[in-house]
Amino acid sequence: MIPALLLAKSFLRQNRWLLLALLAWPFLMGALLSFPKQTASRDDVSEIAQMEIRYGVVVIAFLASSAIYNEKRSRRIIGVLSKAVSRQQYLVGLLTGSAYFAIAYYASIVAATLWLMGISQLTIGAMAALFISGTLASLWTASAALFFSTFLHPFFAAALAAASAFAPLALPGVSAFVAPVVVLLGRSDPLTGSISTSAIICAIAESAIILLFAAQVFGRRDVAVSIE
Repeated sequence: MIPALLLAKSFLRQNRWLLLALLAWPFLMGALLSFPKQTASRDDVSEIAQMEIRYGVVVIAFLASSAIYNEKRSRRIIGVLSKAVSRQQYLVGLLTGSAYFAIAYYASIVAATLWLMGISQLTIGAMAALFISGTLASLWTASAALFFSTFLHPFFAAALAAASAFAPLALPGVSAFVAPVVVLLGRSDPLTGSISTSAIICAIAESAIILLFAAQVFGRRDVAVSIE
């Protein structure tokens, strides 16, 4: 577990400026929304929050999909894997780093929304549901992005992961087992406190399964081949 945490720390350090930008984004949008009257309607806040949640899922998918590519291009991956770090631990570290990004970003959305809406028992419950659903949706999509990035270019890996996550929107009555991301983010109003327990379980379980498949594919890839 320690190697995975060290890899996650390195992942955060390498992408620290993007992390700072993500943390500032919800507050910037909140300031623009409340200007010049210093107030924002509930409908406007709900619409912005919904946009920010989906934006975070896509950005974190692109971030996860480019991790292996960047490590191979810099040749750091060879040094890391030569230090008794397994391929599976390596992927777990990258996914953990992506999860840290998601946790920080959705915590920022929660803080900005509470700043705009005020703190109450109702808003706290709604923000807890928003934080959990957004983080798990990003975790599922990042897992898929890592899987596809083991054999595809990062751009195509991220695009395919995002498409896999949101494609079931076209299917009426989709189940949490088939599309946990859609179920988690399917609320028309993200400021309500509802959240699907089955979607939570499916998102966690499927993320782990996808990562296992990614480790199997990644274990058969030659990381010493130049990508330039």
